[in-house]
Amino acid sequence: MAAYANSADMTARFDERTLKELVVDDNTPETNLATNVKMTAALADATGAIDAALLVGQMYDPDDLDALTDESLAYLKRITCEIALCYLVRRRPEKYGKASKEIKENVDAILDQFRSGVRVFDIDANRQAGLPTVDGLTVVQYQGLGLHRDISHMYPRRRLPVGRGT
Repeated sequence: MAAYANSADMTARFDERTLKELVVDDNTPETNLATNVKMTAALADATGAIDAALLVGQMYDPDDLDALTDESLAYLKRITCEIALCYLVRRRPEKYGKASKEIKENVDAILDQFRSGVRVFDIDANRQAGLPTVDGLTVVQYQGLGLHRDISHMYPRRRLPVGRGT
């Protein structure tokens, strides 16, 4: 499976000079981020981190995330790029240590909001999951069970949510 973002997405969101500095271990300047192994690895790691967070509880599956369009796809790419940037910055803790921690805290907060359902991608099933529904037996179905509580006069009448009375 391909990463959710690529090096062009990274350079669209962050300074290319900084990215080129982050992916080299010596003083030779990087000329092509698209073929850089460290950039590719950071993006793949970021995709794995997103999958690990968003596939919890089967709220999303990889096909859902691959099928995103427009703003939802752009947001997925943003999250992927921020996580990848965090991984790249961690390669240079002596220079960017504090920035790495701030980026990681921000991304973790966003992923936690997806896990809890506070944020959702534009997928109909996930939007509908947040809407309240009334489910359960009706009064007639309870009476059909013949429970002592429903046939005895010792207990108050059963009160069901609005819309479940018949």
